[in-house]
This record gives sequence, structure tokens and C-alpha cells, in this order.
Amino acid sequence: MPSPDFSLSSSVLDRTRILQSVIDEVHAAGGGTVRIPVGTWELTTFFLKSGVTLELPANATLKACGDISLYPSTTTLDANKDRQPYHFVVAKDCENISIIGDGVIDGNGEAFWNESSRSLVKKGVDLQAFCDEHNLPPAYRNENHPWFREKSARPSPMMEFKRVRHLRLRGVTIANSPGWTVHCHDCDDLHIHGITIANCLYGPNTDGLDLNGCRDVRISDCDLTCGDDAIILKTMADSRSCERVTVSNCIISSNCAALGLGAENNHPIRDICFTGCVIRQALRAFQIEMWDTGTIENVVVSNLTGTCHTEIPLQRAIYVNVGCNRRENDGTWGICRNLQFSNISLNTRGRCLFTAPDGAKIENVVMRDVHLIYDAVENPAVTVPKYSSSQMSNHCPEARIAPAAVVAQNCDRLQLLNVMITWPGEGSNPSRAEEANQELNPHLDDEPMHGAWLRGCERVVIESPFLHAYKNVEAIVKTPAGEK
Repeated sequence: MPSPDFSLSSSVLDRTRILQSVIDEVHAAGGGTVRIPVGTWELTTFFLKSGVTLELPANATLKACGDISLYPSTTTLDANKDRQPYHFVVAKDCENISIIGDGVIDGNGEAFWNESSRSLVKKGVDLQAFCDEHNLPPAYRNENHPWFREKSARPSPMMEFKRVRHLRLRGVTIANSPGWTVHCHDCDDLHIHGITIANCLYGPNTDGLDLNGCRDVRISDCDLTCGDDAIILKTMADSRSCERVTVSNCIISSNCAALGLGAENNHPIRDICFTGCVIRQALRAFQIEMWDTGTIENVVVSNLTGTCHTEIPLQRAIYVNVGCNRRENDGTWGICRNLQFSNISLNTRGRCLFTAPDGAKIENVVMRDVHLIYDAVENPAVTVPKYSSSQMSNHCPEARIAPAAVVAQNCDRLQLLNVMITWPGEGSNPSRAEEANQELNPHLDDEPMHGAWLRGCERVVIESPFLHAYKNVEAIVKTPAGEK
């Protein structure tokens, strides 16, 4: 089992060349395992090749160099600022690639970020003057704003797998990503099992697993902590369709979506199953966000539980939206259909939204045995206008602020079966209200809320005796399309 002798050099570039030469030799010999020695080894970009298994035993760490000038440009710069041409681990046009073991791949994220407003204030910096000097957006003028700011160039995605067949990630810890962590682009037969992603919750766009145009994917038994989407399925403009993906038995923390599809959906995303996952925290437990005109269909979400409390506002327990973003609103919408949600129990302060603008629709939605436990209530009439977001049903102005646990606009064949709401004071734990009410994310928990608010929906079945209102308002509100 070849092992690179990093002791031969103290240079980042020399150590990288040593590792690359061993990988190349193993590949040329028909494949095998490259075992990383115990220790922490700082490197720059290296390339995996067909037939190579990279093994990191316990106490072995590969750490990304903090000097971006030492990274070669290995992919094309994309319009998406999180798809940089710089990466730490790269595999392209190859097969039978594995990364296994109990060791760590460390992305050295903070080397590629600027400090947060919160951190600057603690140092005594005049924040308003600093924001003026650096022309920062208004959000950064909040002295409690926790997010780091990315530098213009960083290794993102940290790990780039493009057109790889038979990719295995097993056991390893991937930590401190500077941006997107693992990007699988047009890959086939992925098996991701038992890995840990340990990112900064306030790192800029520190997604966990971005599956872009991938097929036949199995993700299981992972522990993911991410500042942005933890597991997200995409079909970007340069990808193909994404099909046949299963995600099971994962534990997730996120300041965005724990599980999701979109926002880029240029091509079909279909035949997707999420089951058996637990959420420590998330802005959205599950989302489908459609910015483009592809199709999302045949999605099953089941056996999901956890807590949707974050320091970030605009919470939604389940969010499905047909819209457009970064493209002209020409009245062309994506197709979203055949969605099943069952056996779900979430502590939340946000709503479930299923929204499509007039001229579009969401077809065939079932919510069965879903329990929303409100430790507090986020009043959308206050919070939605207060905060700008490209992910807040912006083409559905009434629905985006509708005060109800379940909000649906332009859904056809919608079934709410045994959907149960526990409002504050009805059995939820009062001590959790404080957890739900944070400085960046204040709540108003005494505002009236409907059980369900429906606009322009057709063929609706509601069999949910505990889908009731809060503060003595009408339980179910139905409005035809075109009326307010």
C-alpha cells in the first residue's frame, strides 16, 4: 500500500507533488490504495484518478493551503460565485474513485474569509465607518450580524468531482470548507456513507453536498453541519438531469435548507427519496426552490423530525416554490408535481408554503401525518417585508405573508391528511420559545394564525381535525385565483 513520504519536504508545493506522484503511480499500475501518513499535511490542489482509493487513517489530516495564489485554475469560472475555478481535491472523467478512513480533510475556511460584523464590533472597530469604506450591503451594518464575508477567490467547491463513475466517500470528516464542500457534477453511482461534514454555521455559502446532474446516488448515515444547504440537488445550466437519489438516516445542522432540490432546475430532477433524517437546526427542514423552467417530480419525504430554530429569520418548515430568479420573468414556469410528505414532526416557528404564481401550478401534493409544533410564531406580515430574500415566494405577494400554518397557492390535487398543529400554549414546551426568539430573529407569538390558507387551489381534500387556528380566527381560508 503506497504512502507518500511528506517528511521529504516542508514545502506546500513539494508535498503536493509528492502526493500527486504516488497517485499517478498507483493509477498507472491499474489502481490501488494510497495511504496518508499520520500527521497534518498542508497541500494545494491534487487530482484523483481512476482506480485510486485515498485512505486517511485516524489522526491523518490533509489541510488546504491558505494561499490562493498556489492553487491552479482547474475548472471554468461560473456565473455562480460559489463555483470558483479553484479546488482542493479534484477528479474529472474517471471511475472507481474512493476516499475512506477516519481522518480529516480540512479546507482551512477562515483563511479565505473576511471577519463578520459581530467579530469586528468585539474588536472595537467602528462598524458604520468600516461598512462605508468597504461599500458593504446594509445587512452588515447590524452589529450582531454573524456571517463571515468571502474573499473574491477561494477553493469552492472544495472538492470537485466531475463526470466520475462509481464514487465512494466513506467515514472521513470533511471540515472547514471555504465555500461549497462537495460538488458532484454529472456523476453516476455515488455512495456517500458515514461521513461527517463539520463546517462553520456562519461560513459564506458553506453548502455540504451539492449534487448537480447526478444519477443513482445513495447517501446514508452522515452527520452534516453547514452554513448553507446541507444536501441539495441541482440541475445547473451545464449539467444534465438528476435522477434516482436516496438520502437516509442523516443528522443535520444548517442555517439554510437541511434537505432540498433546486434552486437551479434547468433540467429534470426526479425520483428522489429522503427518509429517516433528524434536524438539529435548519432555516428550512425541506425545500423545493425552482428558479428555472425544468421539471421536479416524484419526490418522497418521510420520517423526518427535529427543530427548525435558527438565528436567521424567514423560517419555513417545508417550502415548495415555483418562481424565477436571475432570469427574465416571461411567464414561463417550471413544472412541479407528485410530492409526498409523511410521518413528519417538526418544532418550528415558521410555516409550510406551497406556492406557484398565477399561470403556474404545483400538482399532486400529499401531506399525511405531519405535526408542526410551534414553540413561537413568526408573524410573516412583519418578518417578510422586513428582510429581503430571493427565496420567499416573491411572485406570490399574498401567499408570502399569509398568516397560516399551511399556505398553498395554485396547487391542484392537494391532500392534507392528519396534519396537526400545536400552537404556543397548547402543549409545546414554553422553555423552547426563548430558543426560537433570538436577537437577529425576533418573533411575535401572539398574532392570530389560520390553520390553512389556500388561494387558487383546485381539488383539495382536508381531513385534519387538528388543523386549527390560533387566537380565534377562521381555521381554513380559501380564496379563488385572482381574488384577495
